[in-house]
Amino acid sequence: MKYEYELISHNYIRGFHLFLVRILYRTPHLHREFEVNLILEGTVEIRSQGASYHAGEGDFFVFDPYQPHELQALEGSVLILSIQVSPSFFSGYFPQMESVRFGTEIFHRAASPRHQTIYREILETTRDYCRKSPFYELDCARSLNALFRHLLDLSAFTIVSEADRPAQRTRQERVRYLAERIEAGFCEKLLLGDLARELGVNVYYLSHFFREQFGLSFQEYVGKLRCEKARRELLLTNRSLLDISLACGFSSPKYFQRAFARQYGAIPREYRRMAPRESEARQTPGVLTSQEFLSDEQSLSIVQRLSEQLP
Repeated sequence: MKYEYELISHNYIRGFHLFLVRILYRTPHLHREFEVNLILEGTVEIRSQGASYHAGEGDFFVFDPYQPHELQALEGSVLILSIQVSPSFFSGYFPQMESVRFGTEIFHRAASPRHQTIYREILETTRDYCRKSPFYELDCARSLNALFRHLLDLSAFTIVSEADRPAQRTRQERVRYLAERIEAGFCEKLLLGDLARELGVNVYYLSHFFREQFGLSFQEYVGKLRCEKARRELLLTNRSLLDISLACGFSSPKYFQRAFARQYGAIPREYRRMAPRESEARQTPGVLTSQEFLSDEQSLSIVQRLSEQLP
């Protein structure tokens, strides 16, 4: 089983990934790393663990490892600079990082000189990563250490106690299993009772655990993944609504229409009629996948421009 973690393959430093991505919508997902996000353009609604936040240009925030979250651009697309860092990146000299939890705080670069320093560190890390100058790996490591040092100074982070770490690891493993299992089987008949049996827990417990960790009910979470797959089918194929409904795991076309309209603001037939034709859709960034990753060259150009605007 394979879950779609947000990893970029064209550049890789062990325990560290960085990319710029333009997003319309990102289905609920999670990853193993800390993820520092800086909004470069637009406004995004963040939904995580039952809470909703808005972040705009110049705002930055951190997702903790195994923290499920969903992103929805408001009024067009949003451009996000994301830095993913595994806790193991720091293990040789600061193993306590494994137990740090930032929570979801929204910071703005202009709030204080310290906020502005973090903004500079994010841009500098990105320049080092994209330029690939000699020994850039060491430059990135220096910038990342400085970035997280400043984040620890700024945020109201918590530390998972030694006594609570076994429970945390069990919880993270359970969240990971659920995410991977659902990603692999959401197009098929998938019942919470089946997952409860696989995990050796009762359905009542798993229902509460799921909502607590993912911020959605099991059915809502699965429905969002099914709707996004159906959206792609509507744009890329001429399959009937009935065929798409069945292929994406919906129990009936009626339920498919209700769920799709709730997520995208239009019933499937209207969405297909209003959306670009397949040939146009393939030329429109983000239409098919709801996200477009920028190249190193594009990323560097944007970051250099922003750096030149700093006082």
